[in-house]
Amino acid sequence: MSTAILRRDQVSENTCFKQKCLTALFTISLVAIPLFANNNPTQRLVDEGFENVTTTQKADTLFAAFENNTHRASYRAIGIALKALADEVPDVHHFKTVVLEYGKPQIAVHAQLDNGVWTTKVDYDTQTIEEATLQSTSNTTQRPQASSYGKIDVTLYPIVSIDNHLLDKLAEVVVILAPSVETSLWKGNRIFAQPIIPIFNNVGKNNPDSRVQLGVLGIRQDWLANSKWNISTTAGSFLYNVMGLHADATYHINPRLDVGLRAGISADQAFYKSGWKKGKFSNVLCMANASYYEPVTSFQIKASAGRFLYGDFGVRGDLVRHFGEYAIGVYGIYTDGERNAGFNFAIPLGKRKQYRNKLIRVRAPQYFSWEYSMISYYRYAFERMGRNYKERPEKSFTTHYWQATYLQQYLQRYLDGHIK
Repeated sequence: MSTAILRRDQVSENTCFKQKCLTALFTISLVAIPLFANNNPTQRLVDEGFENVTTTQKADTLFAAFENNTHRASYRAIGIALKALADEVPDVHHFKTVVLEYGKPQIAVHAQLDNGVWTTKVDYDTQTIEEATLQSTSNTTQRPQASSYGKIDVTLYPIVSIDNHLLDKLAEVVVILAPSVETSLWKGNRIFAQPIIPIFNNVGKNNPDSRVQLGVLGIRQDWLANSKWNISTTAGSFLYNVMGLHADATYHINPRLDVGLRAGISADQAFYKSGWKKGKFSNVLCMANASYYEPVTSFQIKASAGRFLYGDFGVRGDLVRHFGEYAIGVYGIYTDGERNAGFNFAIPLGKRKQYRNKLIRVRAPQYFSWEYSMISYYRYAFERMGRNYKERPEKSFTTHYWQATYLQQYLQRYLDGHIK
Protein backbone atom coordinates (compact mmCIF):
# COMPACT_ATOMS: atom_id res chain seq x y z
CA MET A 1 0.00 0.00 0.00
CA SER A 2 2.71 2.40 0.93
CA THR A 3 4.67 1.54 -2.21
CA ALA A 4 1.76 2.47 -4.45
CA ILE A 5 1.29 5.83 -2.70
CA LEU A 6 4.99 6.62 -3.16
CA ARG A 7 4.83 6.00 -6.91
CA ARG A 8 1.84 8.32 -7.30
CA ASP A 9 3.77 11.11 -5.57
CA GLN A 10 6.70 10.60 -7.86
CA VAL A 11 4.48 10.78 -10.93
CA SER A 12 2.85 13.95 -9.61
CA GLU A 13 6.22 15.56 -8.92
CA ASN A 14 7.54 14.60 -12.38
CA THR A 15 4.45 16.04 -14.05
CA CYS A 16 4.80 19.34 -12.17
CA PHE A 17 8.48 19.52 -13.05
CA LYS A 18 7.76 18.98 -16.77
CA GLN A 19 5.04 21.63 -16.70
CA LYS A 20 7.40 24.12 -15.10
CA CYS A 21 10.08 23.38 -17.71
CA LEU A 22 7.65 23.82 -20.56
CA THR A 23 6.39 27.08 -19.07
CA ALA A 24 9.96 28.36 -18.71
CA LEU A 25 10.86 27.38 -22.26
CA PHE A 26 7.73 29.04 -23.60
CA THR A 27 8.51 32.24 -21.69
CA ILE A 28 12.12 32.29 -22.92
CA SER A 29 10.97 31.74 -26.52
CA LEU A 30 8.60 34.70 -26.33
CA VAL A 31 11.52 36.90 -25.39
CA ALA A 32 14.14 35.31 -27.65
CA ILE A 33 12.20 35.11 -30.91
CA PRO A 34 11.81 38.91 -31.34
CA LEU A 35 15.45 39.40 -30.41
CA PHE A 36 16.71 37.02 -33.08
CA ALA A 37 13.99 37.63 -35.70
CA ASN A 38 14.06 41.45 -35.74
CA ASN A 39 17.62 42.47 -35.02
CA ASN A 40 19.38 43.00 -38.34
CA PRO A 41 18.77 46.60 -39.44
CA THR A 42 21.79 46.53 -41.77
CA GLN A 43 20.37 43.67 -43.81
CA ARG A 44 16.93 45.31 -43.85
CA LEU A 45 18.37 48.46 -45.45
CA VAL A 46 20.27 46.34 -47.96
CA ASP A 47 17.03 44.54 -48.82
CA GLU A 48 15.41 47.93 -49.42
CA GLY A 49 18.07 48.70 -52.04
CA PHE A 50 20.43 50.93 -50.05
CA GLU A 51 24.21 50.68 -50.43
CA ASN A 52 27.30 51.34 -48.28
CA VAL A 53 25.16 50.53 -45.24
CA THR A 54 26.45 50.58 -41.66
CA THR A 55 24.30 50.47 -38.50
CA THR A 56 24.90 50.28 -34.76
CA GLN A 57 22.63 50.55 -31.71
CA LYS A 58 23.47 52.32 -28.47
CA ALA A 59 20.79 52.16 -25.77
CA ASP A 60 17.56 53.39 -27.38
CA THR A 61 19.29 55.11 -30.33
CA LEU A 62 20.05 53.53 -33.69
CA PHE A 63 22.88 55.04 -35.76
CA ALA A 64 23.01 54.38 -39.50
CA ALA A 65 24.88 55.46 -42.61
CA PHE A 66 23.67 54.60 -46.11
CA GLU A 67 23.70 55.68 -49.74
CA ASN A 68 20.65 55.78 -51.96
CA ASN A 69 21.02 54.71 -55.60
CA THR A 70 17.62 53.05 -55.88
CA HIS A 71 14.79 55.34 -54.78
CA ARG A 72 13.83 58.49 -56.68
CA ALA A 73 13.88 61.65 -54.51
CA SER A 74 16.25 61.88 -51.57
CA TYR A 75 13.55 62.72 -49.03
CA ARG A 76 11.51 59.66 -50.01
CA ALA A 77 14.59 57.43 -49.75
CA ILE A 78 15.32 58.71 -46.24
CA GLY A 79 11.70 58.14 -45.23
CA ILE A 80 11.75 54.58 -46.55
CA ALA A 81 14.96 53.91 -44.62
CA LEU A 82 13.56 55.31 -41.35
CA LYS A 83 10.35 53.30 -41.63
CA ALA A 84 12.32 50.13 -42.38
CA LEU A 85 14.59 50.67 -39.36
CA ALA A 86 11.63 51.36 -37.07
CA ASP A 87 9.93 48.20 -38.29
CA GLU A 88 13.06 46.07 -37.91
CA VAL A 89 14.01 47.31 -34.41
CA PRO A 90 10.70 48.24 -32.74
CA ASP A 91 12.25 48.89 -29.31
CA VAL A 92 14.23 51.86 -30.72
CA HIS A 93 12.59 55.28 -30.90
CA HIS A 94 15.56 57.52 -31.76
CA PHE A 95 17.29 57.36 -35.16
CA LYS A 96 20.40 59.24 -36.24
CA THR A 97 21.38 58.68 -39.87
CA VAL A 98 23.95 59.99 -42.33
CA VAL A 99 23.07 60.01 -46.03
CA LEU A 100 26.01 59.46 -48.36
CA GLU A 101 26.68 60.29 -52.00
CA TYR A 102 29.58 58.51 -53.72
CA GLY A 103 30.55 57.36 -50.22
CA LYS A 104 30.86 60.92 -48.85
CA PRO A 105 28.47 62.26 -46.15
CA GLN A 106 26.00 64.91 -47.31
CA ILE A 107 23.40 65.47 -44.57
CA ALA A 108 22.49 64.22 -41.10
CA VAL A 109 18.94 63.21 -40.19
CA HIS A 110 17.74 63.10 -36.57
CA ALA A 111 14.37 61.38 -36.17
CA GLN A 112 12.21 60.35 -33.23
CA LEU A 113 9.18 58.05 -33.22
CA ASP A 114 6.67 58.32 -30.36
CA ASN A 115 3.30 56.57 -30.49
CA GLY A 116 3.43 56.38 -34.28
CA VAL A 117 4.27 60.08 -34.71
CA TRP A 118 7.57 61.13 -36.32
CA THR A 119 9.54 64.29 -35.60
CA THR A 120 12.59 65.07 -37.73
CA LYS A 121 15.51 67.46 -37.95
CA VAL A 122 17.96 67.65 -40.86
CA ASP A 123 21.32 69.42 -40.72
CA TYR A 124 24.89 69.10 -41.98
CA ASP A 125 26.54 67.92 -38.74
CA THR A 126 27.39 64.40 -39.89
CA GLN A 127 30.59 63.86 -37.89
CA THR A 128 29.05 62.59 -34.62
CA ILE A 129 26.84 60.05 -36.37
CA GLU A 130 29.69 58.97 -38.65
CA GLU A 131 31.97 58.37 -35.67
CA ALA A 132 29.30 56.25 -33.97
CA THR A 133 28.75 54.05 -37.01
CA LEU A 134 32.45 53.76 -37.86
CA GLN A 135 33.28 52.87 -34.25
CA SER A 136 31.05 49.83 -34.54
CA THR A 137 33.09 48.57 -37.50
CA SER A 138 36.55 49.38 -36.12
CA ASN A 139 36.25 46.89 -33.26
CA THR A 140 34.88 44.05 -35.40
CA THR A 141 35.34 42.56 -38.82
CA GLN A 142 32.13 44.22 -40.02
CA ARG A 143 32.37 46.53 -43.03
CA PRO A 144 29.76 48.64 -44.83
CA GLN A 145 27.41 46.28 -46.65
CA ALA A 146 26.33 46.38 -50.32
CA SER A 147 29.22 48.38 -51.73
CA SER A 148 28.36 50.77 -54.56
CA TYR A 149 31.88 50.86 -55.97
CA GLY A 150 32.41 49.33 -59.41
CA LYS A 151 28.70 49.10 -60.23
CA ILE A 152 27.75 50.61 -63.58
CA ASP A 153 24.66 52.67 -64.42
CA VAL A 154 23.60 53.14 -68.04
CA THR A 155 20.99 55.92 -68.20
CA LEU A 156 19.24 56.85 -71.45
CA TYR A 157 18.88 60.65 -71.32
CA PRO A 158 16.86 62.53 -73.97
CA ILE A 159 17.93 66.08 -74.96
CA VAL A 160 15.68 68.39 -76.97
CA SER A 161 16.90 71.74 -78.37
CA ILE A 162 14.65 74.26 -80.14
CA ASP A 163 16.27 77.44 -81.48
CA ASN A 164 14.13 80.01 -83.31
CA HIS A 165 16.57 82.90 -83.86
CA LEU A 166 16.91 82.44 -87.66
CA LEU A 167 14.93 84.47 -90.19
CA ASP A 168 14.83 81.82 -92.94
CA LYS A 169 13.60 78.97 -90.74
CA LEU A 170 10.85 78.68 -88.16
CA ALA A 171 13.14 76.86 -85.74
CA GLU A 172 16.25 74.72 -85.61
CA VAL A 173 15.29 71.50 -83.85
CA VAL A 174 17.72 68.93 -82.50
CA VAL A 175 16.63 65.72 -80.77
CA ILE A 176 19.47 63.87 -79.09
CA LEU A 177 19.93 60.57 -77.29
CA ALA A 178 22.62 60.93 -74.63
CA PRO A 179 23.24 57.58 -72.92
CA SER A 180 25.28 58.07 -69.78
CA VAL A 181 27.61 55.37 -68.43
CA GLU A 182 28.63 56.07 -64.83
CA THR A 183 30.51 54.32 -62.05
CA SER A 184 32.37 55.00 -58.80
CA LEU A 185 35.69 53.28 -58.12
CA TRP A 186 36.55 54.73 -54.71
CA LYS A 187 35.18 57.03 -52.04
CA GLY A 188 34.07 60.40 -53.40
CA ASN A 189 34.74 59.36 -57.00
CA ARG A 190 32.46 59.42 -60.04
CA ILE A 191 33.39 58.64 -63.65
CA PHE A 192 31.06 59.80 -66.46
CA ALA A 193 30.83 58.98 -70.15
CA GLN A 194 27.87 60.50 -72.02
CA PRO A 195 28.19 60.75 -75.81
CA ILE A 196 25.84 63.02 -77.75
CA ILE A 197 24.05 61.09 -80.51
CA PRO A 198 21.70 63.16 -82.76
CA ILE A 199 18.49 61.34 -83.68
CA PHE A 200 16.80 64.17 -85.62
CA ASN A 201 17.94 67.65 -86.64
CA ASN A 202 17.38 70.26 -89.34
CA VAL A 203 20.63 72.20 -88.83
CA GLY A 204 23.49 72.71 -91.28
CA LYS A 205 25.78 69.81 -92.16
CA ASN A 206 28.82 71.48 -90.58
CA ASN A 207 26.95 72.36 -87.41
CA PRO A 208 28.37 70.35 -84.47
CA ASP A 209 24.80 69.56 -83.38
CA SER A 210 24.40 67.41 -86.50
CA ARG A 211 27.25 65.09 -85.54
CA VAL A 212 28.14 62.72 -82.72
CA GLN A 213 30.02 64.58 -79.96
CA LEU A 214 31.98 63.62 -76.87
CA GLY A 215 29.40 65.15 -74.56
CA VAL A 216 30.45 64.42 -71.00
CA LEU A 217 33.59 62.38 -70.56
CA GLY A 218 35.12 63.11 -67.20
CA ILE A 219 36.11 62.19 -63.69
CA ARG A 220 34.79 63.88 -60.56
CA GLN A 221 36.24 63.79 -57.06
CA ASP A 222 34.60 65.06 -53.87
CA TRP A 223 37.47 66.16 -51.66
CA LEU A 224 35.71 67.58 -48.63
CA ALA A 225 32.22 67.05 -47.23
CA ASN A 226 31.56 68.11 -43.64
CA SER A 227 29.24 70.27 -41.55
CA LYS A 228 30.42 73.46 -43.29
CA TRP A 229 32.13 72.69 -46.59
CA ASN A 230 31.63 70.73 -49.80
CA ILE A 231 34.53 70.90 -52.26
CA SER A 232 34.80 68.94 -55.52
CA THR A 233 36.62 68.99 -58.86
CA THR A 234 35.74 67.60 -62.29
CA ALA A 235 38.06 67.19 -65.28
CA GLY A 236 37.22 66.20 -68.85
CA SER A 237 34.68 67.05 -71.53
CA PHE A 238 31.48 68.92 -70.56
CA LEU A 239 28.16 69.84 -72.15
CA TYR A 240 28.17 71.50 -74.58
CA ASN A 241 31.39 71.16 -76.65
CA VAL A 242 33.68 72.31 -73.86
CA MET A 243 36.63 70.55 -72.21
CA GLY A 244 38.61 71.57 -69.16
CA LEU A 245 38.85 71.58 -65.38
CA HIS A 246 36.02 72.61 -63.06
CA ALA A 247 35.83 73.22 -59.29
CA ASP A 248 32.90 73.73 -56.91
CA ALA A 249 33.04 74.98 -53.32
CA THR A 250 29.96 75.38 -51.10
CA TYR A 251 29.81 76.78 -47.56
CA HIS A 252 26.77 76.07 -45.36
CA ILE A 253 25.96 79.21 -43.39
CA ASN A 254 22.85 77.60 -41.86
CA PRO A 255 20.31 74.91 -42.88
CA ARG A 256 18.59 77.40 -45.21
CA LEU A 257 21.44 79.39 -46.75
CA ASP A 258 24.47 78.26 -48.77
CA VAL A 259 27.12 80.37 -50.47
CA GLY A 260 29.80 79.16 -52.82
CA LEU A 261 32.10 79.54 -55.78
CA ARG A 262 31.89 77.87 -59.18
CA ALA A 263 35.04 78.14 -61.28
CA GLY A 264 36.67 76.51 -64.27
CA ILE A 265 39.08 76.89 -67.15
CA SER A 266 38.15 75.34 -70.48
CA ALA A 267 38.55 75.25 -74.24
CA ASP A 268 36.03 74.81 -77.04
CA GLN A 269 36.12 71.41 -78.75
CA ALA A 270 33.83 69.70 -81.23
CA PHE A 271 33.67 67.26 -84.14
CA TYR A 272 32.97 69.02 -87.46
CA LYS A 273 32.71 67.57 -90.94
CA SER A 274 36.38 68.42 -91.40
CA GLY A 275 37.37 66.64 -88.18
CA TRP A 276 37.89 67.32 -84.48
CA LYS A 277 38.91 70.84 -83.52
CA LYS A 278 40.04 72.23 -80.17
CA GLY A 279 40.59 75.82 -79.13
CA LYS A 280 42.89 77.33 -76.51
CA PHE A 281 42.27 76.97 -72.79
CA SER A 282 41.24 80.59 -72.48
CA ASN A 283 37.62 80.32 -71.32
CA VAL A 284 37.58 81.22 -67.64
CA LEU A 285 34.34 80.80 -65.68
CA CYS A 286 34.17 82.24 -62.16
CA MET A 287 30.80 82.77 -60.48
CA ALA A 288 30.09 83.47 -56.82
CA ASN A 289 26.67 82.18 -55.84
CA ALA A 290 24.16 81.99 -53.02
CA SER A 291 21.13 79.75 -52.53
CA TYR A 292 18.35 80.28 -49.98
CA TYR A 293 15.41 77.93 -49.36
CA GLU A 294 12.23 79.31 -47.81
CA PRO A 295 10.13 76.42 -46.37
CA VAL A 296 6.80 78.24 -45.93
CA THR A 297 6.46 78.94 -49.65
CA SER A 298 8.85 76.17 -50.87
CA PHE A 299 10.76 78.75 -52.93
CA GLN A 300 14.45 78.42 -53.68
CA ILE A 301 16.13 81.75 -54.38
CA LYS A 302 19.45 81.63 -56.23
CA ALA A 303 21.79 84.45 -57.20
CA SER A 304 25.15 84.33 -58.96
CA ALA A 305 27.57 87.01 -60.13
CA GLY A 306 30.91 87.02 -61.91
CA ARG A 307 32.46 86.04 -65.21
CA PHE A 308 30.45 83.86 -67.57
CA LEU A 309 32.08 81.25 -69.80
CA TYR A 310 33.01 83.50 -72.75
CA GLY A 311 34.27 86.56 -70.89
CA ASP A 312 31.16 88.65 -70.24
CA PHE A 313 30.58 89.83 -66.66
CA GLY A 314 27.11 89.84 -65.17
CA VAL A 315 24.56 88.45 -62.75
CA ARG A 316 21.89 85.79 -62.87
CA GLY A 317 18.91 85.32 -60.56
CA ASP A 318 16.67 82.24 -60.28
CA LEU A 319 13.37 81.81 -58.47
CA VAL A 320 12.38 78.13 -58.23
CA ARG A 321 9.19 76.70 -56.75
CA HIS A 322 9.56 73.14 -55.46
CA PHE A 323 6.63 70.72 -55.43
CA GLY A 324 8.35 67.73 -53.87
CA GLU A 325 10.00 66.05 -56.84
CA TYR A 326 8.75 68.65 -59.31
CA ALA A 327 10.43 72.02 -59.74
CA ILE A 328 9.58 74.99 -61.97
CA GLY A 329 11.39 78.30 -62.05
CA VAL A 330 12.05 81.57 -63.83
CA TYR A 331 15.36 83.34 -64.27
CA GLY A 332 16.87 86.60 -65.47
CA ILE A 333 20.37 87.53 -66.68
CA TYR A 334 22.04 90.92 -66.97
CA THR A 335 25.50 90.81 -68.52
CA ASP A 336 27.61 93.50 -70.21
CA GLY A 337 24.52 95.62 -70.79
CA GLU A 338 22.48 92.79 -72.33
CA ARG A 339 19.39 91.23 -70.77
CA ASN A 340 17.84 87.81 -71.03
CA ALA A 341 15.16 85.83 -69.22
CA GLY A 342 13.38 82.52 -69.39
CA PHE A 343 12.00 79.60 -67.44
CA ASN A 344 13.06 76.06 -66.54
CA PHE A 345 11.59 72.95 -65.00
CA ALA A 346 12.40 69.44 -63.81
CA ILE A 347 9.82 66.63 -63.78
CA PRO A 348 10.21 63.02 -62.59
CA LEU A 349 10.45 60.15 -65.07
CA GLY A 350 10.55 56.40 -64.82
CA LYS A 351 9.91 54.26 -61.77
CA ARG A 352 10.26 55.40 -58.18
CA LYS A 353 12.41 52.33 -57.46
CA GLN A 354 15.15 51.17 -59.80
CA TYR A 355 17.09 48.36 -58.12
CA ARG A 356 20.58 47.44 -59.26
CA ASN A 357 21.17 43.90 -58.09
CA LYS A 358 23.66 43.18 -60.86
CA LEU A 359 26.90 44.78 -61.97
CA ILE A 360 25.24 46.76 -64.80
CA ARG A 361 21.88 48.51 -64.59
CA VAL A 362 20.13 50.05 -67.62
CA ARG A 363 17.47 52.57 -66.71
CA ALA A 364 15.47 55.61 -67.73
CA PRO A 365 16.52 58.96 -66.21
CA GLN A 366 14.93 59.86 -62.90
CA TYR A 367 14.16 63.40 -64.08
CA PHE A 368 13.77 65.38 -67.27
CA SER A 369 14.94 69.00 -67.09
CA TRP A 370 14.65 71.76 -69.69
CA GLU A 371 15.38 75.48 -69.90
CA TYR A 372 13.94 78.10 -72.25
CA SER A 373 15.89 81.24 -73.20
CA MET A 374 13.81 84.22 -74.34
CA ILE A 375 16.54 86.11 -76.24
CA SER A 376 18.65 84.28 -78.78
CA TYR A 377 19.56 86.89 -81.40
CA TYR A 378 21.94 89.76 -82.07
CA ARG A 379 24.84 90.39 -79.66
CA TYR A 380 23.64 88.12 -76.84
CA ALA A 381 23.53 85.12 -79.18
CA PHE A 382 26.48 85.83 -81.46
CA GLU A 383 28.88 86.62 -78.61
CA ARG A 384 27.58 83.64 -76.62
CA MET A 385 26.81 85.73 -73.56
CA GLY A 386 25.47 84.43 -70.27
CA ARG A 387 26.77 80.92 -71.04
CA ASN A 388 27.64 78.14 -68.61
CA TYR A 389 28.40 74.44 -69.01
CA LYS A 390 27.13 71.20 -67.54
CA GLU A 391 29.92 69.09 -66.04
CA ARG A 392 27.84 66.06 -65.06
CA PRO A 393 24.99 64.32 -66.89
CA GLU A 394 22.14 64.31 -64.37
CA LYS A 395 22.42 67.81 -62.98
CA SER A 396 19.13 69.63 -62.29
CA PHE A 397 17.27 71.46 -59.52
CA THR A 398 16.22 68.16 -57.94
CA THR A 399 19.22 65.82 -58.31
CA HIS A 400 22.19 66.32 -55.97
CA TYR A 401 20.12 68.88 -54.07
CA TRP A 402 21.13 68.36 -50.43
CA GLN A 403 19.55 71.50 -48.99
CA ALA A 404 18.80 70.63 -45.36
CA THR A 405 15.61 72.65 -44.89
CA TYR A 406 14.13 71.37 -48.15
CA LEU A 407 14.81 67.75 -47.18
CA GLN A 408 13.44 68.23 -43.67
CA GLN A 409 10.23 69.79 -44.99
CA TYR A 410 9.43 67.07 -47.50
CA LEU A 411 10.74 64.21 -45.34
CA GLN A 412 8.35 65.25 -42.57
CA ARG A 413 5.46 65.46 -45.05
CA TYR A 414 6.33 62.00 -46.36
CA LEU A 415 6.47 60.45 -42.88
CA ASP A 416 3.17 62.14 -41.97
CA GLY A 417 1.55 60.55 -45.02
CA HIS A 418 0.79 63.83 -46.84
CA ILE A 419 2.82 62.85 -49.91
CA LYS A 420 3.84 59.50 -51.39
